[in-house]
Amino acid sequence: MELQKDKVKALVMDLDGTTLAADAVLTERTRKALRGCIAKGLRVIIATGRSTDAAEAYRAAIGAEGPMVYYNGSVVMDMPSRTIIDSHYIGQDVISGCVDIAHAENTHFHVFLRKKDAPFTEMLAAENPSEAAARYSSDFFYRDLYSILSVGDYNCIKGIFIDREPKLQRIRKIVEESLRGKVTITLSADFILEILASGVSKASGMRAALEFCGLTPSEVIAFGDEENDISMLSLAAYSVAPSNARQSVRETASMVIGPNTGDSIAAFLEETFL
Repeated sequence: MELQKDKVKALVMDLDGTTLAADAVLTERTRKALRGCIAKGLRVIIATGRSTDAAEAYRAAIGAEGPMVYYNGSVVMDMPSRTIIDSHYIGQDVISGCVDIAHAENTHFHVFLRKKDAPFTEMLAAENPSEAAARYSSDFFYRDLYSILSVGDYNCIKGIFIDREPKLQRIRKIVEESLRGKVTITLSADFILEILASGVSKASGMRAALEFCGLTPSEVIAFGDEENDISMLSLAAYSVAPSNARQSVRETASMVIGPNTGDSIAAFLEETFL
């Protein structure tokens, strides 16, 4: 579909691998381009697998306000007030099943938790320090996951397996067979397999965010590079993938631009909207 820029009212932006350059850097040119779009009256909605806290510095730098999609659609928040618009949690029995699989496959698994009596308190929990954990974050709370879940004080936002992609594909099949109908499974990087509540995706989060704004997918251009972005790229009227995107993503997108390492998003926004 040919881009009709006058019909676009919102930009839905994936962060890592798309808006951000190497080493998760928001370049000055991209920051200025996005702020320029906001000044023109376009709404910028971040749609990321990151947690609220892990995405906040980028949101604040861009100056985007309103609904943002976090945890691949598990949580939608109105920012900067952090009012929860939509949230979907995974059953603790499902997370326990994933821990069983991680033990059997000798692979890393961790879970994002939110205290039921403190909705803004997010915790990243894993059982043991590991090379995979160090690659992901330095903010883990290490404890036996079965004991954490048995207390019942937490909502489970999402779980993550980290390993090489061939092994993750095997784990994916095991999860699909053992937890069929209870989860959504998606890759957010070639070494990250995410476990979300059934029906949750960036598309579901995008729908909630757009409804909050009084917009429809026909007024959106979405940007993404990984498997977890395909649902929202398919939902939006227009979609853009950087050339570094996974092949299936490039085939889904209506437009493919240069790589995320070359300020390609900024160049596209400048040419199209500024």
